[in-house]
Amino acid sequence: MRLAKIKNLELIKNWKYYVLVLPVLGIFFLFAYLPLPGIMLAFKKYTITGGIFGSKWIGLDNFRLFFKSADIWRVTRNILLINFGSITFSTVLNVTCALMINQIFSRKMQKIYQNILFLPTFLSALLVAKFFNMMLDDNVGMINSFLNNIGFQPVLWYQNSIFWIPIVIIAKCWKGLGYGIVIYLASISAIDEQIYEAARIDGAGRTKQVFKITLPMLQPIIILQVLLAIGGVFNGDFLFIFAFVGDNYVLKETLDIVETYIFRTLLGSGGVTGTMNYGMTAAIGLYQSFLGLVVLFISNTLVKRFNKDYALF
Repeated sequence: MRLAKIKNLELIKNWKYYVLVLPVLGIFFLFAYLPLPGIMLAFKKYTITGGIFGSKWIGLDNFRLFFKSADIWRVTRNILLINFGSITFSTVLNVTCALMINQIFSRKMQKIYQNILFLPTFLSALLVAKFFNMMLDDNVGMINSFLNNIGFQPVLWYQNSIFWIPIVIIAKCWKGLGYGIVIYLASISAIDEQIYEAARIDGAGRTKQVFKITLPMLQPIIILQVLLAIGGVFNGDFLFIFAFVGDNYVLKETLDIVETYIFRTLLGSGGVTGTMNYGMTAAIGLYQSFLGLVVLFISNTLVKRFNKDYALF
């Protein structure tokens, strides 16, 4: 009884914090839980007159039609290549840059480098994609101009799809670099300085301290960040990819992901049926979410076998 009174007093005492959380919970409910009945569209032949609840049930027909097409393997392969490549490259890049900035003795210079690298985070995905498009322009792009100046032939980037998965990975990692550095620098600053002092007394140099102290201490946050990223491995950045692809059918083979495929199916300009099909888009979206959930559970199970303390749940 006394324990219950103490808990009630704590709730009353901290009521301001709960009020601060309410808008976040409201937005989350509005955009994450309220649209859930729309999943029914995946099992219906949607018509505007019938609406979500009045349209005809067709069972798994939308899924069968999607699974029979060759598009499923192409869009799934593309999004996995882009996202797993981004997770791997960004993790290595973020940790490396955070370690390098941490090795700078001047706090002022650390802040300058950190702010410079954080700047792309504030840019929209569309702006970053357009920036890379300008750099890679076949005629007046910075890279082709440089190749011309040193005596090499210009590269026709937009006529060769083999370059574009690495290009998109680099662009995504560059945009998110500053955010990743902040997380890892905060984790490094939380490491007890006495551990480094003891290592220096034992004769450990800066390189040895990084590999024997800093990296092992960063292991939990690295695994957590990777797990969170894997949870969204089937979610692509629609605007980012669409800005690169546009109407270029050469790049569509390599960069067409689930979101761009859903968009074209919804507009009736592509997809399995070639006409507007709301039920099909809902089915593809449900397929995407289900695979993401499966991959997250598999990854979390593997981490549990390695170390239970590092798992998400």
